[in-house]
Amino acid sequence: MKKVEVEQAEIEVNGRKYYVTHIPTATSGMWFTIHDLFEVWAGVAIDLDGTLVGWRNQPDEPWATQIVEAICKEFDLKSPVF
Repeated sequence: MKKVEVEQAEIEVNGRKYYVTHIPTATSGMWFTIHDLFEVWAGVAIDLDGTLVGWRNQPDEPWATQIVEAICKEFDLKSPVF
């Protein structure tokens, strides 16, 4: 077993608060899980240049775009490229 540190932030989209946890990976992209206290709602991969790589359980629009924008702002990433 090894110890892994993660970064976590709280975002707000349409008046609802979510936790976002950055999951370290060996690739150049970054994976983020979107969750509340009890359930993981989705995962999204964003490249370091802001390019949206892909989703796991993608929410409907406009939620998906707003979540990616909030993550990029909170984690100080470049503006998202869709």
